[in-house]
Amino acid sequence: MSRLFQRIAVPVAAGAVGLAVLSGCGGGDPGQDGERDVASISTPATGGGSLRGSTDPAAGRPQIRLDSTREEINRMYDAWVACLEDHGVRKSDRATENTEGKRACAGKEPLDPPELDPARNPDYSDDVRTMVACMNAHGVKSVVMESGWGLEDGASLSAPHYEETLTTCQVKAFGADD
Repeated sequence: MSRLFQRIAVPVAAGAVGLAVLSGCGGGDPGQDGERDVASISTPATGGGSLRGSTDPAAGRPQIRLDSTREEINRMYDAWVACLEDHGVRKSDRATENTEGKRACAGKEPLDPPELDPARNPDYSDDVRTMVACMNAHGVKSVVMESGWGLEDGASLSAPHYEETLTTCQVKAFGADD
């Protein structure tokens, strides 16, 4: 059960990227024909790189940030889940089978913040201890675990201002420049 709490707590962070992308589209004044101009992405110059030729499986995937709100994260996951459903991937198959539908939607699965990846963050262990101390100082009972950190019990999810505390502590612990 505590792994569930860790999974809930740790990835809180990214849809602002999606908002930034979405906010760049639309808007503007209607043209002469009454239609609005829509922002577009220009084609990269020759040699400018392309996602098609990329061997990085994370290329183009939505990136959760440390300071992303729960709503932003949910929007990113909702887009991925909608893609899976559109490709016939049943909920029970999402964790186990590597189906054509899952491969088709792989580019929409959100990435957790890189700061929360022990393999990419050399200060991860220290950051985890800082996170737990911050959460506890704000009344959210948290513990250091072998795989990171987690909530002491499910009641901590109901703590006043849990989401704000989580985001604040995550940014303080994992985002601080040493």
